[in-house]
Amino acid sequence: MKVDYDELNAELGAVHAGMRASECHGFLSGYYCSSNSIAVDLWRQHLLAGIDESVNVADCISILEQLANQVKVEVLSEDISFGLLLPDDQDAINERSNALAEWCAGFASGLGIGGMGEISKLNEECDEFIKDVISISRMDTTIEDGEDSEAAFFEIVEYIRVGVIMLHQEWHQIDINSERPEVLH
Repeated sequence: MKVDYDELNAELGAVHAGMRASECHGFLSGYYCSSNSIAVDLWRQHLLAGIDESVNVADCISILEQLANQVKVEVLSEDISFGLLLPDDQDAINERSNALAEWCAGFASGLGIGGMGEISKLNEECDEFIKDVISISRMDTTIEDGEDSEAAFFEIVEYIRVGVIMLHQEWHQIDINSERPEVLH
């Protein structure tokens, strides 16, 4: 079962994590792309940094672990099922755009924490993709409602979705026809 955006936001809010579901998903996606790992201890110290130790974070950690595992499964999926954790399509375009910018900021952070600086030079497409994600993280999220805005938003999400898979494959030389690693539950 996929992690629900609103459910994760509620858990993050309950522990006063200081970030939303989209940024966490972006971070976990970037972290997995660069490290090829979902090591809980490493990402936990970044996503839940500064939380009062008296707060019970068990439920939040559990859902974040589920999300990290979901990222791994989707990135490695043969049917290209990776998707960004964003608000529903029925939500206002400004809210979705803001969440997309947060997702991209989280992704860039996850790349860095996951060891992007230790990875040798990437191909031009991957370099461009990373630059685009950073630019999107800084975009003005005040967007006018309309069909053009919806179409542009959809195109950007699709670009990022496919780019994440491409980036992971490039860094880790994954043959999409090779046997998939076992996913731990």
